Amino acid sequence: MREERLVVRPFEDLEILDYNSKQRINEHAQVHMRGRIPIDRKEDYMKLGKRLTWVQVDAISGNEEVILFYGLIEKLRIEVVVGSCMVDIYLCSGTKLMDYEKHTRSFQEEELTYNSLLDTCNQGYEEAAKIMTEGNGKRINRFIMQYGETDWEFIKRLASMNHTVVFADCSTKGERYHFGIPNRKGENEEPSGEYWTQYDMQEYWNKKKQGLSVQPEDTMSSVLETREIHKLGERRIVDGSELFIWRIDSCLKGNELYHTIFMKSRRGLQEPLYDNDHIAGVSLFGNVVKVKDEKVQITIQSDENKEKCGVCWYSFSTVYSSPDGTGWYCMPEIGDTIRLYFPVSRETEAYVVSAYHEGDARLRKNPECKFLRNKEGKEVQLSPGRILMTNNDGTFIELSDEDGINIVSEGSVNLRSEGSVSITSSNSSITMSAPKKVTVKRGDSVLNLNGDLTLEGAKVML
Repeated sequence: MREERLVVRPFEDLEILDYNSKQRINEHAQVHMRGRIPIDRKEDYMKLGKRLTWVQVDAISGNEEVILFYGLIEKLRIEVVVGSCMVDIYLCSGTKLMDYEKHTRSFQEEELTYNSLLDTCNQGYEEAAKIMTEGNGKRINRFIMQYGETDWEFIKRLASMNHTVVFADCSTKGERYHFGIPNRKGENEEPSGEYWTQYDMQEYWNKKKQGLSVQPEDTMSSVLETREIHKLGERRIVDGSELFIWRIDSCLKGNELYHTIFMKSRRGLQEPLYDNDHIAGVSLFGNVVKVKDEKVQITIQSDENKEKCGVCWYSFSTVYSSPDGTGWYCMPEIGDTIRLYFPVSRETEAYVVSAYHEGDARLRKNPECKFLRNKEGKEVQLSPGRILMTNNDGTFIELSDEDGINIVSEGSVNLRSEGSVSITSSNSSITMSAPKKVTVKRGDSVLNLNGDLTLEGAKVML
């Protein structure tokens, strides 16, 4: 269809003098219009620019009417010149509403699908909708983290995980997009007018460097200028090859609207996987919910998606560890506050590091006193003047610089050796005491001290 005139709603009184629009994959669609309005409508139109206003641009030819662009006002400028009122209107597709606020969300459960991730992104908008032609029903099979990204940025990154692109929809009201190349009807006939081709070798080398299997011809675009109205993602046959429209630039020439369309093969629209550069070096506080071997499951404190994120296992970083099993093994407890650390831009490399102490610090007031303690109160303490091992329930072993060694127990104390046991005092005495009885036994020979002195043996020599 070729338009005969353009009508802008709710700017029906606008006399369009200039019209430019840009539509591209992975970008919001944009329109800039300049025209003349009756000066008595100036205040009415200014009010439209002060609120969220959806604008519909219709192309009309005879009795046929097609929506050329449906978007919202991004900027409105009105200028009064010699009694004439000129207006500049800047429009963008509804997907722009998804590109303002940054979010922090985790998606930890490998069973989650790309559908569910996109649904989570769409939840905060009144009229958001998606059409998936790639990744529909596909499981994520990995930990994915949205951090410092808008929903639009995150959706594009999800598309890159499927080596595809996103198409902003500017034909209906709302935050709508296509995840993958739309299934739109195309033309099976070769272009009747002139067209040209262009290669982008920089794109070829960038994609090849990032692991995509592409050929130089995959970066070739066929370019055609036409008066016919087209949509992104439409299929065309050029030189016997199936191509898809990935870019449309429209502008007024005189009173006629011309569209320059750019087309590529399906392979040419493949996108390499890219990561989130914002997350490299970031640590997020979380809490341990489960511990197993050398791994932990956690919840992230700042996670906006706590209820639906699921869980996965993270490695826990210890002070020292080696492949042969030697090292330090000290896992956090359930409920402990930890940090989830992202060393690089790929979130799958994240791991949990040191537990973080919160609350009462009564045990941590003396920096010279080091200790290792579990939640049951069992403790090893290293102080400047002593080493203490205690259960904090009446039993302890103390190695004191001043008093020597003290062993105190609420229960029994057992010493057992396959070899000899030697107790020697070099400069003083040895004392053994008990309120009831002291027994010394060797084979059948027994010495009992229980008020009386009793000796038993095959021979007793005095």
